[in-house]
Amino acid sequence: MIRDELVSIAGKPLRAIRSGRFWLSPVVAKLSPRHGAIMASYRMEEEGRFDEALAAWSTLNGTQSSRASAFKHKLRSAKLAFKAGRLAEAVKEYGVLRALNPGDASVARGLESAALRAARAAQSQGRWLEAARMWSAFGQVTAKAHKAVRNLADCARYAAQSADTPQKMRDALEAWNLLKGLDPESREARQGSEWCHLSLARAAEKAQDWTDARKHWNAMLKLAPGDQRALEGLRRLDAGNT
Repeated sequence: MIRDELVSIAGKPLRAIRSGRFWLSPVVAKLSPRHGAIMASYRMEEEGRFDEALAAWSTLNGTQSSRASAFKHKLRSAKLAFKAGRLAEAVKEYGVLRALNPGDASVARGLESAALRAARAAQSQGRWLEAARMWSAFGQVTAKAHKAVRNLADCARYAAQSADTPQKMRDALEAWNLLKGLDPESREARQGSEWCHLSLARAAEKAQDWTDARKHWNAMLKLAPGDQRALEGLRRLDAGNT
């Protein structure tokens, strides 16, 4: 057994030591729980047990002693989440890493791959807002921005078509805003946002939530200055409060 471990270490020393495939591993793990968790995580990854590898790795969150080591730790978390099929989690982790180091090419590639897979999965299941968020993340790092814009617009349309409650209307509004973020000149995004603010303002008035109603009427005026529906809505609110 020891001979096999020595061969393994000689062939791929870093991987063998990381995954704890040598006879002193139990001793190391007992003396240092941190190193035990590291070895367990790498070993589980080698065995294709990605969820368990991520869980073991997550026990080490916050134990890093420098910014560089914390960055590497989170990068491995993102990669394990991707391998485990936890795509939204991977996108979130890569997004944090990109904010910390916008110029890191490996982070951009990881975010692009995770966001694309997550967007396709959410879109195929009719989870329109989640898909829109993923297409937005994809569009921020890919050279194929037109692809992100096209798919995000589809998601926003479907979200708007199914918006039969105030919460779903807010979801549709977020989707249109995400589209506007990728395509600031999108007329469809502006019109969609106007429609959402109009619907939400009317719903808020019906519920006698005057603060929310005023917020949406004002937001509508920013998108469409001079819009008579918004001006009339604000006049109603002012009249009701005098």
